[in-house]
Formats: sequence, structure tokens, C-alpha cells
Amino acid sequence: MKTKYSRFTVSVPAVLLAEVDQKLMPDEESRSALVRRLLDKALREVKERDDVEQWIRAYTEQPQTEAEFGWLDGWAQDSLADVEWDEAR
Repeated sequence: MKTKYSRFTVSVPAVLLAEVDQKLMPDEESRSALVRRLLDKALREVKERDDVEQWIRAYTEQPQTEAEFGWLDGWAQDSLADVEWDEAR
């Protein structure tokens, strides 16, 4: 399937463009490719932030119960029971 592209124009100060060209553009990358890459990165970061916020909201509204999480205490106690602890530390 062929990707459809849309064109848009962005005006930026010449100083900013020069800095972008110098610091953000690999030699083989065009400005269009750079903008696509940065927009894609920004969208992934927004999605990740939204996913984390959704997880926090869900956990806040309905946190784990002792019954759901209590197995960890028993597992930790069983797992650590045979460990020889160095009392000097």
C-alpha cells in the first residue's frame, strides 16, 4: 500500500533552522524526513504518557486488594528463608 503524503509549510527563525540542520540532521536525512521522525517520536511520547496516565487512573480508582497482592509477601518470605545473611552489613 502506498503511503499518501500531505505537504505543509512551517516558518521558523533562520537561527533555529540553522541549529536544527547542524544538531539534529544526520547527513543522509532530509528536512522532511527529520520532521516526520520528530513528529512520530512526539506522538509516541504522547501515547506513552496517555497510557501511563490511564494506568494510574485505573489503579487509583480500583487498587489491588490484599488478596490479589498478598501472595508476594508469602513468596518473598519463602524465597528468602534459606538465605544466609551477613550480619556485618
